Amino acid sequence: MRTACLTLLTYLRSALIILLFLGLGKGITALSGLPIPGSIIGLLLLFTALTLRVVNYQTLLPTANLLLRYMTLFFVPVGVGLLQYGDLLSQYWLAIGLSSVIGTFTVLLTTGWVYQRLAK
Repeated sequence: MRTACLTLLTYLRSALIILLFLGLGKGITALSGLPIPGSIIGLLLLFTALTLRVVNYQTLLPTANLLLRYMTLFFVPVGVGLLQYGDLLSQYWLAIGLSSVIGTFTVLLTTGWVYQRLAK
């Protein structure tokens, strides 16, 4: 029983930290009126806190691993949403496909280039 309570508390603590940064990002977006989604600002704040070691990454692992384990479930609503725009997708499939492929290769090349520069 004690082990189960401790496990639950570690999950809650890590989830609350992640939700705190999400809330901070959404609050900054609401107060500042920036055109950047609050989740992105929260993610940048969490990245900064992890980089500066304000937050220990070990404390986030329980919830992060849980979210990563079930990440495929988060794509189901997106897939269902895409079905609603079938006519639009069929009309602009070439532009959507090309931008997806070009964007993917751009990200891969940029990431590889930055890694090579930082590895030296």
